[in-house]
Amino acid sequence: ETTLLNIEVNVGRTGALTPVAIFEPVTLAGTTVSRAVLHNYDNIKEKDVRVGDTILVRKAGDIIPEVVKSVSHKENAEPFVFPSLCPVCGAEVENDGEEAAIRCPNPDCPAQLLRSIEHFASRGAMNIDGLGTAVVELLVNKGLVKTVADLYTLSAADIEILDRMGSLSAQNLVSAIEKSKSSPLDRLIFALGIKGIGSRSATLLCERFGGIKEIMAAEISDITAIENFGEILAENVYKAM
Repeated sequence: ETTLLNIEVNVGRTGALTPVAIFEPVTLAGTTVSRAVLHNYDNIKEKDVRVGDTILVRKAGDIIPEVVKSVSHKENAEPFVFPSLCPVCGAEVENDGEEAAIRCPNPDCPAQLLRSIEHFASRGAMNIDGLGTAVVELLVNKGLVKTVADLYTLSAADIEILDRMGSLSAQNLVSAIEKSKSSPLDRLIFALGIKGIGSRSATLLCERFGGIKEIMAAEISDITAIENFGEILAENVYKAM
């Protein structure tokens, strides 16, 4: 048991607003944890979790911290109200009624850009060594990167003027970005962050169409012919490409 101090709402690369429980640190399965994802607003309402509550937390599968339930409410604790505006860009959030996620619809939301670039550079995607969260934030905040494509126009001179980035670090990052150009096509498709497309789905797309031009030219009916590709997933690919 521990005390829930706050519920923080983060914005992901697809615009989904994800609530995160911030609680008094507690030791679970040998490590100290103080945060746990609450997944969505429906989950908060179902468990009736309120700031100030005494909550029960555990590690699901001995790995992922999870809020099991609210043990008791603090006196006068109010139910959590999900924000109606994106906490980062201020856009009015949306819910299409078909899924639990509430999303920021603004494609220019800085948080979505940050998460998109982080995903693009991640090990399972384009695997750009040295392009971690801190560096991505520096690049975005300085206006050097506004889309993932901008990564490939960066020079060492652009990067080395950033805080905590010297000439060697800058050159290493440029080299890592250049190296990523030789990544297999399925990694690029996964890196683009198309909603619903994981690494396996990206591989299936590439096996079916063979090249990026062929994927871009594919109709929705062509995409739904792939095993386990339904209409919605096919539409996501079609719109993104």
